[in-house]
Amino acid sequence: MLFSGTAVSGAVRFPAAGAQATQYLVVSQFASGTPNVSGSFATGGQAALNGGPLFAARRPSGPAERFHAGLRAREAQLARQAWRGAGLQAAPPAAAAAPPILGSKRTFKVCHDLQCNTLDNVPATVLYVGTHSAVYVDDSVPGGGFTTADIALLGASFDTVIHPIDIAAFGPESDVDQNGVVLILLTLKINQLVPKPACDTSFVTGFFFGADLTPGLRTSYNNGEMFYAFVPDPSPPGTRCQYTTNQVRALLPTVFIHEFQHMISFNHHVLVRNGDTEVLWLNEGMSHLAEELGGLHYDSLGDSLTAFRYLIGDLYNAYSYLKDPQSVALVADTGIGSLEERGAAWLFLRYVADRFGQSATRAMVQTAQRGAANVAAATGTPFATLLGRWALAMYLTDLPGFTAPPALTYDFWNFRAVFAGLHQDFPQDFVVPYPLEPASGVGVDAATAGQLNSGSGAYLLVDQNPSGPGFDLTFRGAGGAALPQNAGAQLAIARIR
Repeated sequence: MLFSGTAVSGAVRFPAAGAQATQYLVVSQFASGTPNVSGSFATGGQAALNGGPLFAARRPSGPAERFHAGLRAREAQLARQAWRGAGLQAAPPAAAAAPPILGSKRTFKVCHDLQCNTLDNVPATVLYVGTHSAVYVDDSVPGGGFTTADIALLGASFDTVIHPIDIAAFGPESDVDQNGVVLILLTLKINQLVPKPACDTSFVTGFFFGADLTPGLRTSYNNGEMFYAFVPDPSPPGTRCQYTTNQVRALLPTVFIHEFQHMISFNHHVLVRNGDTEVLWLNEGMSHLAEELGGLHYDSLGDSLTAFRYLIGDLYNAYSYLKDPQSVALVADTGIGSLEERGAAWLFLRYVADRFGQSATRAMVQTAQRGAANVAAATGTPFATLLGRWALAMYLTDLPGFTAPPALTYDFWNFRAVFAGLHQDFPQDFVVPYPLEPASGVGVDAATAGQLNSGSGAYLLVDQNPSGPGFDLTFRGAGGAALPQNAGAQLAIARIR
């Protein structure tokens, strides 16, 4: 059941229990598609009106997270200025050009620092040319890192795995430079974006930047489809953060499948339909869905190690979100795109893909619509309804002793089993078997309180003893105040027994 609008302006009445004990799952939500709505709340019986526990503190974000969120915000601003501020029209196709010639050189413009307000010139040489990619290596990269064979394997992984997976899931990329390939620049400049000691805990591995494709501006950047990526660095300890060949080799394919979705999204939203870039939360969620698809590909081949490399980031982010969902915004178009927010977006889009198929997620990329309206149009379902069902599904799917209706379930993942396995193998990071542990109480004494954000939900298990009396449950701001009018306040309720 979903109660919204005037239905939560008073109190929701729960009937008296029968001869058996009864239990309800109640999720209090800000189910608006409006980004960045936040406010305090209290849900429950009379105890809820007297306040409740504060929400948990958020983990501080690292420089790499801030950098990637900043790139998405900057490219959105540049694209908006290009189409609207300058009144530009789509540029005519460039003259047909051939892919780069193996061994040829080119100088690229690369972000000087995390703000990317200035660009450095980086001479590089192309060391791999394939069917869909060409790999350049910065001429200043120190020796002892990637071999020619390593570079060929990296390019081949894009050509044969990453490119077809993302194209099938989201659609084709652009080709503004008409060279038929995506350029990959391996450069020490990316390693240097986060210096010591910050890079000991957070560092940039690679990125796509829409400025390279923006009409009227792209010639001031690199005027074509490309990725930037870090390189192995065997420098002596203490001078720079060291990244081993094995470490970089393991990370970059996941980076590319993630960033390629951003490139495809930019093409369809901005270049094809002259619109704005996709909002942060949905854009990042789609890229994390791409990571998952890469992992599932290798899992289908029996390559569990490579599959794990693609999947572990999504699973860790999802676990981090589920530990404290009420303090995390799903619907956000500003901020840093924290790991918890990314986990929420991936969990939501995996639910959408399970319920509506890959055609829905593909439709969300090949459109000018954005954010909540985009999701609603692609699924034919009101966004608030999706949020309510999704919130219930995260707790009810594979709940022991309970069979949830299909609308309230994930199909592909048994997250309870997956997280239990990760808890057994990596207890320092996955500290409990399943992180979503609702507050609980009996009847009128059940309550939860704290902070809610756009798209987030607070979980409460409400028990009734056999023959227990009926009771009222309220959803209010702290101290009984009104909730924000643009919050889309909603209660999602399911009877478990």
